[in-house]
Amino acid sequence: MSTRSLLSSYLAGIALLLVTAGVGFVLVRDSDVLALRLRTRNLAPTRQSLETPRDAVEHFQCNRCHVVPGIEPASARLSENCVTCHQAITAGRLDLWYETEDVARWKENLTHLMRTPDLGSLGKRVKRSWLTAWLQAPHVVRPLYGATMPKLKIGPREAGLIADFFAVSEEDSGEPTRGDAAAGRALYEKSQCARCHYRGDSPLASLRYGAPEFRSPSARRRAPDLRYVRSRMSLSQLRNWLTDPQRVLPDTEMPSFPFTAKEVEDLAAFLSEPLPEMAAAPRPAYKPRLLEHEVHYPEVAQKLSRHLCFHCHSATNRPGDRGPGNSGGFGYEGVSLDLATRAGILRGIKRDGQFRGLPDRQEDGTPRLVASLLARHTELDGHYDAALMGMPLGFPPIPDEEIDLIYTWIEQGAPE
Repeated sequence: MSTRSLLSSYLAGIALLLVTAGVGFVLVRDSDVLALRLRTRNLAPTRQSLETPRDAVEHFQCNRCHVVPGIEPASARLSENCVTCHQAITAGRLDLWYETEDVARWKENLTHLMRTPDLGSLGKRVKRSWLTAWLQAPHVVRPLYGATMPKLKIGPREAGLIADFFAVSEEDSGEPTRGDAAAGRALYEKSQCARCHYRGDSPLASLRYGAPEFRSPSARRRAPDLRYVRSRMSLSQLRNWLTDPQRVLPDTEMPSFPFTAKEVEDLAAFLSEPLPEMAAAPRPAYKPRLLEHEVHYPEVAQKLSRHLCFHCHSATNRPGDRGPGNSGGFGYEGVSLDLATRAGILRGIKRDGQFRGLPDRQEDGTPRLVASLLARHTELDGHYDAALMGMPLGFPPIPDEEIDLIYTWIEQGAPE
């Protein structure tokens, strides 16, 4: 064999090796994406008896949305994890494996649950009393984030176990603030804190699922409403945060400011001041109206069920996790509710061993599905009805006109 032939064979072998290695790398990298097509175990409540802090964290599936150091896996698999799935879509990791038009549609609709804080340093950021109360009745902390902590099926004891797991123990020492609140207000304005933060003046009552405000720059979306500083953080936690936020939460987008010790005290005094009660009247309960035109299932599916609801209420033949609203999760038993298909909607929720069918009505005649959509409006401020869970769980309410659409379709007999 000539030298030229030997060299050609050698280069071809290297090329084949590189291609094979490249394919192997992609397959390894995207193994979790490929696993989305496989049938996997259904998530469900993991333990009947919660004895230890770890039991509680696993049972309520904290790693479904957060990184949770100390449990395995620290972040749930892609097929089970809302946040990492959304991140994989935006990073282009699904582009090779799914239809182009589907991926493009997913990317267009992704405004919620794009990033959540690592819970490893939670004990440095919140007070125990606030956390245990908030776990039982979560309210919106970050108005423009577009998602909230879902309402877990949790009581005081279980909330305390979760606080124990994350070493959340600090409370207020009773020490008064030592700074000048007026000087703190001036510094707050000078530092332009309001460019990212609200302080009791958020447009929460007007925000609906998919609102354009949820496409604000990341720092604006992730910044908490500072009206909750007084109840959420101890004075020592607030001082540490203002001094060096990255030391408390390494992935925070909060910049470090060169505040002096006095300026930290002044800001802490200002942020710890109680705010006046909101004077605005509560939003009156919306009364859904019947639309004049006939509504058919494809319109309902496009607007709601196939776009949003199926994430938690998936079809029973869908590969992967079928969602906590179907197979169980977040402390709830499964109710086999499938909102991804018309047949599933007509079958309804499973209660006392029987499917209730559509419409499953409240005592006042309102379809239960519609009542759940309406109930979500009051839950944003932490007000819950023990007999009715607002939907969509952990997200802003859907627009009134979409509630009208669902209501009309149900009252018209759910036509195809």
